[in-house]
Amino acid sequence: MTSENTPSKRYYEMKEIPLFLSADDIADILGISRAYAYNLFYAKGFPTLKLGKRRLVRKEKFFAWLEEQEV
Repeated sequence: MTSENTPSKRYYEMKEIPLFLSADDIADILGISRAYAYNLFYAKGFPTLKLGKRRLVRKEKFFAWLEEQEV
């Protein structure tokens, strides 16, 4: 996990993005806070995968969801 003082990750190409995304990854990609990213993980319609206590999102599902959010 990253702390609030840790700089964000920078992804320059789609292939650099991990196959499974954590809330920290989502926060870095969208440029939002970790708290808001965690809220997304519990939002209706957000494509989370639950592994034990951990929640992740498959990269392709996240970007498909993101496209659906465009107005």
